[in-house]
Amino acid sequence: MSLEEVNVDVQGTKARLRALADADVTNIAEVYSMGEELGRGRFSVVRQATHLKENVGYAVKEVENESLDDEENLEALETEIKILRKLRHPHIVNLKEVVLTGSYTYIIMELLSGGELFHRIIEKGCFPEVEAQNLFAQILMSMEYLHSLQIVHRDVKPENILYVSEGSVDIKLIDFGYAGIWSADKPLTGLCGTPDYVAPEVLSWYDDDDTGTPYGKGSDLWSLGVLLYVILSGCSPFNGEEEEQLLKLVAEAKYEFYEKEWEHISAEAKELISKLLVVDPNERYTMEQVVAHPWLTDAVAKARAQVKAAQEAQPAVSKVPPPSSAPPIADTLVQRDEKQANCSSCAIL
Repeated sequence: MSLEEVNVDVQGTKARLRALADADVTNIAEVYSMGEELGRGRFSVVRQATHLKENVGYAVKEVENESLDDEENLEALETEIKILRKLRHPHIVNLKEVVLTGSYTYIIMELLSGGELFHRIIEKGCFPEVEAQNLFAQILMSMEYLHSLQIVHRDVKPENILYVSEGSVDIKLIDFGYAGIWSADKPLTGLCGTPDYVAPEVLSWYDDDDTGTPYGKGSDLWSLGVLLYVILSGCSPFNGEEEEQLLKLVAEAKYEFYEKEWEHISAEAKELISKLLVVDPNERYTMEQVVAHPWLTDAVAKARAQVKAAQEAQPAVSKVPPPSSAPPIADTLVQRDEKQANCSSCAIL
């Protein structure tokens, strides 16, 4: 590629970034005071920040513009921001704005200070069944809303569910870096997500980028089945010592309800999980079947009422334009970042 062509590409990237941004400033310090690091990806850092005029805290995803010279990374960021701008739900993180500087693109989101569901599971070991029902119903409300907009999250896991505040039982779904927009004539393709939670049809892209099985919303339903198993037992259903073994167990849906963890859990809960952890997505429970399941009747009714009340209380907000006991989750999932890096061809931003 000639120098002239490189310059054209760079200018094209800058133009696309300007189209994404709500504000273009020389330095983010003009608008926000950047604070401590909350998390890190391959090309990004999430920090706590304070808006200087509002004196309000936010979570800010800081993406290196240099990484966006790669078309795949830029498209992933465009999709993420496009999706975030569509969303307005009590159980999904809110986008405030996108700010562009010469070196970084900043995605400004509401700050959720209650910590990850992952850490609550570590602390509690597992959730009592009634608590699990209410928690899972909230998660379902967020996923049902996403699916109504034809959005597939593609990375549902405890680390991407945050509590609103310390001690709160209310949660919000975060991280739309892998999310995709599904349609019947354009299903999703490619390998992305986290090995412990990824659906078998997504794993079909593991060895070959050309011969995998196209997929859709059902991949999220599988992940919800894994999530419910973890919430109720404190263990992952799939426990391979090596990644290859883990992926084989997932691909074949080889798991058990170990007596030590499951003896006091209802048959209805186990039946729901078994309807979600089905290899064939056409045989897997749909969202409609999940929310109508008897185990969730009361919890879903309560969650729907809470969502309705929250929406009615919130004035309309102008959207920004355009064979043995399973090992505990702490042992099986604590190396999640490493596994994710090994099992994803999507841009980890």
